[in-house]
Amino acid sequence: MHDRLGLRTRFALFFVALALGGLAALAGGLWLGHWREGGPVQGYVIAGLVAGFGLTALTAWVALMFDENVARPILALAAELNTRARADVDADIDEAPARYLGALAPAANAIHDALGATRAAQEQAIAERTASLNREKAMFEALLRDLAEGVVVATPDHRIMLYNRAAQGLLGDIGLDRSLNAFLRPEPLAHALDRMGARAARGEVEAERFLAATACGERFLMARVSPIAVDGTRVGYVLIFHDATEDLDAHAEGDHLFNSLLESVRRPATAIGALFDALEDAPSPPADTRQKFTQALRKELARLVDGVNEIADRHGAAATRRWPMPAVASDDIFDALQARLPEDLRFEGDRQFIRCDGFAISELLARVIDGLRADGKRCDFVLRAENCEREVCLSLAWKGDPVPNGQVDRWLQGPLSGYGQYSGRDALEGHGTEIWAETRAEGHRIVLPLQRADAPLLTPADARPEFYDFALPLSAPCDLADRPLQDLSFVVFDTETTGLSPRTGDEIVQVAGVRIVNGRILRGEVFETLVNPGRHIPAASTAVHGIDDARVRGAPDIREAGQRFHAFCEGSVLVAHNAAFDMTFLTLKEKQIGCRFDHPTLCTVLLSAALFPHASDHTLDALALRFGVNLPEEHRHTALGDALATAEVFRHMIPLLQAEGAQTLNDAIALGNEMQSIRRAQNY
Repeated sequence: MHDRLGLRTRFALFFVALALGGLAALAGGLWLGHWREGGPVQGYVIAGLVAGFGLTALTAWVALMFDENVARPILALAAELNTRARADVDADIDEAPARYLGALAPAANAIHDALGATRAAQEQAIAERTASLNREKAMFEALLRDLAEGVVVATPDHRIMLYNRAAQGLLGDIGLDRSLNAFLRPEPLAHALDRMGARAARGEVEAERFLAATACGERFLMARVSPIAVDGTRVGYVLIFHDATEDLDAHAEGDHLFNSLLESVRRPATAIGALFDALEDAPSPPADTRQKFTQALRKELARLVDGVNEIADRHGAAATRRWPMPAVASDDIFDALQARLPEDLRFEGDRQFIRCDGFAISELLARVIDGLRADGKRCDFVLRAENCEREVCLSLAWKGDPVPNGQVDRWLQGPLSGYGQYSGRDALEGHGTEIWAETRAEGHRIVLPLQRADAPLLTPADARPEFYDFALPLSAPCDLADRPLQDLSFVVFDTETTGLSPRTGDEIVQVAGVRIVNGRILRGEVFETLVNPGRHIPAASTAVHGIDDARVRGAPDIREAGQRFHAFCEGSVLVAHNAAFDMTFLTLKEKQIGCRFDHPTLCTVLLSAALFPHASDHTLDALALRFGVNLPEEHRHTALGDALATAEVFRHMIPLLQAEGAQTLNDAIALGNEMQSIRRAQNY
């Protein structure tokens, strides 16, 4: 009985008993007075009714005040303490609702502060003991992140436990706990794993090499796979790969060029040979016949030369494409030259970005500067980088004598340092450019045009994405409903719309989501896109989310955006704040999108009502305040900002749900369904 009745119910029963006891005492007193003194009964009855109604009203009023200022604040304090005991919440408890409870609210805050101090001390002790491990972890992350080859570690059932930036660039939007088969053709990998298993059975532990293709078929990957074994049991595998598409294309192009060269040489050479044979058979032909032979020889020779030149041009273009061409800042090239040749060398002008091999260009310019300085007739060298539409012209100016014709080419004949037999001339051909000397009114200079590159987008303040999670279970049960909440993958999402009525024509204008895997918010695995609603966005809606017609012009329609979002959500549980609203917009567009959004769905409004039944406010702002989640105003009412805030709130809810007995997804859905009737009465 004690467990079934809540605190407010017990207080209500207490006041009901108090009112009934008071009425009984009043009735007994009136009866005793009438028995002793006598008199008309009606007077006693009227007095009893008036006094009874007054006593009942007074008791009810005191009970309501007690419930508002004592019972509900006590329950709220209990909920706040329970939340802080099970979730890592730093925000202080709001003492205002419990202002009539005397020292109880300050005491609760003191408990919260003591709990926070204890946790901080524990975290400090753990941090001190694991400092070495954290350093090794940081080195591992840096090494993995910046490897040129793609790396994926997967479970035996092909779910991704680790990936790096190169793998993400080659395979697309991969993510933790996603199936590798969705990004890579499964047949070559399965065959390689079978061969690897057969070799392991023979006692041979080596990487198995194979050629694979991405799921879309756009890239070919040269890969090698190695087993991960613990105590003789295979618990996963490591896949290392690089893009072989260009290598295969280059190989095919090389074969084609060679065959084209043979064809372009064979016919003219055969014709020339036949003409020489004819001349040998008739050593003294008539003049007109000799002239015809000569013209035919020249024609075939010209055809031979043209064919060879065409193949040479095509080979040069192919070599240019294969030369490594990252985006390099002109300052970096000039700094390298100044460090190597500090005397009498300076650079001027703004920074430009160039697509080139920075080391080769630095070596080439250093070779030229050494040549210019060699005879001591030139000084005051100035380097500049000038924007020339699609190119950036590197110029080297000086005071003194001009450069003789052909001298620059002679300086570049020798091999460049660090490139074997590759010369400066080879580097120029690899970059598809030339270098020349010229004289202008302001003096002499050497010009080297190179392809212009866009400035890279540098965001050093961005949080480092999560690229691995070795705590993933080695095999995932098929039925999500029975899986523990902490083992599930979630996509927490939000939409911005043209209005609040999806059934009367309102449309989505923005959708965003973020993944939670193993209780971690993966800020590196985020989906966000504007959506062209195909209709005007009302000014009232723009005032809320800041999205107008101009911003969605050129954005994908709901079909394209919905298909991409559906792929992002594959295998995950959907979570949203007031999920029924967002899911209605998606489900009404299923036919147009061509995908069904039949994922299991959780609503943080319903879960909050279940966890905090005595709270009157379940808005996202209220939940963020309760869990100490920072919700910047500039990110409020943006799909990604609200999705991230909801993800933080839901992450704090998971241990509270488990404490309430909702251990599995099925339990959490049932708990949310129980609160469906309460949902209509809540303010969200």
